Formats: sequence, structure tokens, C-alpha cells
Amino acid sequence: MSLWNNAYVLAIRVTSPGGPEKLVAAHVELPDLGPDEVRVDVLHAGVNFWDVMQRRGSVPLPKSQIPGVEGAGHVRAIGPGVQGLVPGQLVAWSKVSGSYAQQVQGPHDWFVPVPERLTAEAAAAALMQGTTAWYLAHDVLPLQAGDSAVVFAAAGGVGQMLTQMLTSRGIHVLGVVGPVSSAPKVQVARDSGAIGVVIEGDTLLEDIRRYLPEGATAVFNANGGEQALHNLDMLGTRGTVVYYGTTSGPLPSLDLGRLSRGSLAVRRVRGADYLGSPGAWRNSAEQVLNHVADGRLRVRIDTRAGLAHVPILHERMESRANIGKLLIDVA
Repeated sequence: MSLWNNAYVLAIRVTSPGGPEKLVAAHVELPDLGPDEVRVDVLHAGVNFWDVMQRRGSVPLPKSQIPGVEGAGHVRAIGPGVQGLVPGQLVAWSKVSGSYAQQVQGPHDWFVPVPERLTAEAAAAALMQGTTAWYLAHDVLPLQAGDSAVVFAAAGGVGQMLTQMLTSRGIHVLGVVGPVSSAPKVQVARDSGAIGVVIEGDTLLEDIRRYLPEGATAVFNANGGEQALHNLDMLGTRGTVVYYGTTSGPLPSLDLGRLSRGSLAVRRVRGADYLGSPGAWRNSAEQVLNHVADGRLRVRIDTRAGLAHVPILHERMESRANIGKLLIDVA
């Protein structure tokens, strides 16, 4: 039988939109391997808030109903026309649908070889948050050494990596963490290089101004929500707020007149506009994996569990109790 033929694999499917109980194990049939496609034996799959939104029905699931877009594993087979990848090679990805499964397949351009000095676990944990942090740190604003930045969710996956990337360039980062499990989150943000860490609450603005009396050059906020526009008050002259997510709810409307105080600016960015092409994504992915392999970028893994325990991992993510990556050990 050709390696390109169909295969039945164990996977986690979403039976209908809802809570973690809607994640159910099932055997599914993969389609034939097409031209320019790769099939991979999954070792580890990353759990991300995107997957939670897939489960809730907030963003589309693939036709297979299998969530997940990130992981690492060994190439099992390649379709006609694939170059640069060979069976047995360790690869990682962060934009391939259906990753909560024993095998995953997709266009070869969205798989990147893992450096030999890097473990599969670290590779699986690095790319989703790492490539996001990479474009935020390098492509969105022309920040320079000596500038200052406030990073919300500084103990989260993106926040940890963004803080490391910014501080490595001489940018002073003040981390903001949520009140849940605040003590360990404060330590994680400090370990990432933040000059200080403050906890979200009624005195947040005053706490930030104690560290940055002139205001910040930039604020990076993935939370969104009704309180998001208060970020403008954290800026210094000609400062910019960068909104890159809405985990706490949609962004409110903005009265442009508020920007006149200090010639302020607002950027609402999407990963699709920075990492939407295979070339752009691949460049960021290679940079992230090499930085992790060289020790210039640290990845923290919070909890690992097998396919049968994926609902528990989703519960942990939704509670915001995790400090680091949640990984599914598939093999």
C-alpha cells in the first residue's frame, strides 16, 4: 500500500460547540496525501487559546472537527513535489489544522525543520507564541534601545517571549500580570527580564507611573475588553498602544480626540497580516527555533498530558492558572 493512501488515526474531535466535555476521542480517517503535502507522526501538540475558541465555536474548525494548529513530530510521508523534507525528519508547525491527533498533514510550506540541538518538546511549545512575539517585537513598531514598553499578560506564553525579545534589544519592559496566582506569575515575568512587574487592579495606572513617570513608548495588550482604552493613559508623548488580541472581550470604540494628548497612536494588529504567507511565517519560525536552541529565548512548559486528558488542559487554560505552555503528549 502506498504511503500516500488514507490512514485511520486516534484524534480528539469537537462533537459540538461548548465546554471541555465536548472534546472526545475518536478514530478518524485522514484524506489521501496530495501533491506538495506532508504527513507527520505527531509527538507533541501545543494547546492554545485559539483551540479553546475553536471548541467554543468562536472560530471555525476544520472539516475534520479536530482542533489544534501547533506541534512537533517526525515526517511520515511526503507527497509528489515536496522538496526539503524527508521521512523521519523532525519538524514543527503552528498553522496546520487538526493537530490534536496521532498524525497530521498539510502543505509542506507550513512545516519547518527542527534544529538538531533542540528537543521536540521545546519545538512544539515555541512556535505559536514565539512567532507572534517575533512580529510584535520586530515588525510592528520601530522600537530602539532605551525605549520602554508595558507588556500585559507578561507571564503568558506570548508575554514571556515578547519580554525576552524586547529586553535583548535594550528596551525596558514593565510587565503586567493578572491577579490569579499573582505571586508565581510575577516571578516568571521578572525571570523574563522585566524591570518591574505590577498586578492588574484598581491602582494599575498609578503603579505603572511609579515605574515609568514619563509614560511608556509602547503598550502591548492581548486582553482587549472594556478597560482597554485606559492603556492610552499609560503612554508617554508619541507613544503607541498595540492591541493584538481580545481574550477579555472586544475592543471598545475609540474617540480619536483622545489621541491628541501627546500625539498618541493605536495599532490593532493581526497575525494573519504579518505571518499569513508561508515565507513570512517560515522566517519567523526559523528565527524562533534557532533562538530557543541557542539559549537566547527560553520556553517554559507548564503541564503535559496525553490525548485522553485534553479536556483537563483546556480547563487549566480557561482558568488562566497555567504559567507556560500546555502540551499534549501524543506519542
